[in-house]
Amino acid sequence: MPDRARTDNFDETVRRFILRYGEAALAEANRRVQELDSEGDSDGAETWRQVAAAIAAQSAPRTGRRLH
Repeated sequence: MPDRARTDNFDETVRRFILRYGEAALAEANRRVQELDSEGDSDGAETWRQVAAAIAAQSAPRTGRRLH
């Protein structure tokens, strides 16, 4: 189970990133993944992949249907 403080910090980082970059947030996160990959920073690139995935999940359209 992830550490709660770390999860809260990650969520806050993603929220602030979206606020700063708006609709360009996902593209910017993906740009950072590419930049870090090309520099050989696989750990940094993985972190930004997680950020990009969180941004994509938050911007995915909601269906409005109930699960149960």
